[in-house]
Amino acid sequence: MNVWDYKIGKNWQPKTNEEWQWYLVRKINAGDIAGIDKVILKKNFPLIKGRIDIGKKNLIQYFLDKNDRS
Repeated sequence: MNVWDYKIGKNWQPKTNEEWQWYLVRKINAGDIAGIDKVILKKNFPLIKGRIDIGKKNLIQYFLDKNDRS
């Protein structure tokens, strides 16, 4: 199986809001959510939730809601 991905360097970091949104959608939809900063995710989630797989969107929404109440 050949997994296609963007060719980005290992040390690449998003700098703009658009880059953060693209990066988060890419990582979440690929199932690679480990290491995503909660503050950045919470800030960008309302802007990206329409582009995330429904199951992952619901899981992240639950996580963010539950941690807000704690």
